Amino acid sequence: MKTDRTTTGRTTTDRTTTDRTTTDRTITDRTITGTGTGTGGDLRRRTDETLAFLRGARTATRLGKRRSNAFVLYCVALGTAFWVVPLLIAAAGAGRRGEWHGSTSDHLLAGLPLAVPALLTLVVVHAARGAVWRGPVLVDLPTVSWLLPLPVLRGPLLLPRFHAAALRAAALGLAGGGVLGYLLSIAGSTAWLPPTAAGAWAGTATALTAVAAGLLVERHDRAVARQAVRFQAVTWTLAAGSAALCAYAALRGAGGPAGTLVLWSGPWGWAAQPLVSAAGHPTPGWPAGAALSAAFTLAALLFARRATPDVPEEALRARATVASRVSASVYSLDLRQARSAARGTRGQRARPLLRLPVPRSRWLIVPWRDATGLLRAPGRLLWAALWGTAALALAAAAHHARPDGQAALCAAALVAEYLAAAQLTEPARLDSDDARRSANLPYAFRALALRHAWVPGALLLGWLGAGTAAAWLTGRGTPALAVLVAAVPAMVAAALVSSYRGPVPTHLLVGAETPMGNTAALQTGLWYARGPLAALVLSAPVLVTADRAHHTGAGHIGWLLLVGAAGMWWARRTAHRLHGAPPGRPPRHAGRRLRAHLITRLK
Repeated sequence: MKTDRTTTGRTTTDRTTTDRTTTDRTITDRTITGTGTGTGGDLRRRTDETLAFLRGARTATRLGKRRSNAFVLYCVALGTAFWVVPLLIAAAGAGRRGEWHGSTSDHLLAGLPLAVPALLTLVVVHAARGAVWRGPVLVDLPTVSWLLPLPVLRGPLLLPRFHAAALRAAALGLAGGGVLGYLLSIAGSTAWLPPTAAGAWAGTATALTAVAAGLLVERHDRAVARQAVRFQAVTWTLAAGSAALCAYAALRGAGGPAGTLVLWSGPWGWAAQPLVSAAGHPTPGWPAGAALSAAFTLAALLFARRATPDVPEEALRARATVASRVSASVYSLDLRQARSAARGTRGQRARPLLRLPVPRSRWLIVPWRDATGLLRAPGRLLWAALWGTAALALAAAAHHARPDGQAALCAAALVAEYLAAAQLTEPARLDSDDARRSANLPYAFRALALRHAWVPGALLLGWLGAGTAAAWLTGRGTPALAVLVAAVPAMVAAALVSSYRGPVPTHLLVGAETPMGNTAALQTGLWYARGPLAALVLSAPVLVTADRAHHTGAGHIGWLLLVGAAGMWWARRTAHRLHGAPPGRPPRHAGRRLRAHLITRLK
């Protein structure tokens, strides 16, 4: 007993008093060998009896879940058989005909020593960020409410969930990595089996490492919550660095010392070495790298398994609550509420990166609020810059593509431009979700929607305009770039229409019965995408025409500006229909009083 008290005292030195009971249970769970003597044996016996009772009581629920999982697996297998397999067969046929071979494929294959480790790093970082609100060990709300407060062992309750999460991740990694290796074998004119097997290994090792990383984030939930802003900054930095490395490898290629350094820089490179070697790159010592990857993955899994019983009860409760809200929002097709529930667990800067002075004019209050909100969430500015750069790159690539591929690249460039605008219109989306945020502003919602377009339009015009000017100065400019800049008002208007769309109407969820099935899914999808879809349909022909004609005329620019004006009217009308006019208009000088109030609060 003295040894148990000493062990418990050492463990609770860096925990709070409120978690002492949980600590004692987890220490007992970790130290009991299962022989069942004294208090430890009673606790294990009580745990086994409780879990046996729950297994009997939940038989019907468990059978229902198994049937649901079987149906999901059936749908996945059906989609794979009808969509993925024919596409892979078509890709193999194109590879045999030499359609995948050329300077582009050689350039992409040359960047594998940089691109593959960066891609694996992105997977692990994404899993760590997702563990902030979900995590690999996830229990349901009844378990959190009724079972966790009981004096039972945590290990028999949580370890099966960890094992199931690891198995699911390993299956997904095996399939995804195998497909990637198979595609690389087609592009590189090599035998399909070695790259496919190497890709399956890389995917499996990365997926298991991602599960271990997510479990550690869940285990140290309090530390992550205290350092939420720093955690988000570190993960964003890693994600941005990996994405930049992938882009550099795709544009410039990499080999020699740089690729060797990245391949041996850590677990992300060790797991990639067999795939890079199977793709035809000289990778000396890759068996040692594969052995290091296997040893690291096994050690990470064992360490995560050991830490599983120590996951705090409040972490399990918070994740169960958020997961239930997200599931309910997804089932009701309310994707905005699902995203808000998931993002509510992430940290946000209390102060912006740059404090902007309070404007003296009432006309600048809304742009000042929008700019301050974006500075408090620098990740959105980063994503907007990345999507804007992708739009410029796709528009430039469309100029040199074959005629049958120009339309697809132009449409992809416009989609990337819309995604950049959607990142910058987040303040408008927040005002639409919570009308109280703008209740003190002296504007109706239809006028407020137009003012929310100022900052996104200015930022997107500045970024795309600077990129277009740089392309023309370096001799890489194309007419499509000028059209892309002229399409900024249309894309910002489409993002505002999406921001003020509100909940899905009930009649769309019901749908109508037709010989081809119910139309609810199609109607709901069109309702969600009506803003960007309309902008894309009206803007893409202009971009394709200007690119093929190698000339941008006044008619092209005028049509896009007309589409932008119509989109702004649509956004204004959508905001008015969603919220309506305010019951009473504020006095004439409400803007000045609002400015004085803001100055007082900021001081």
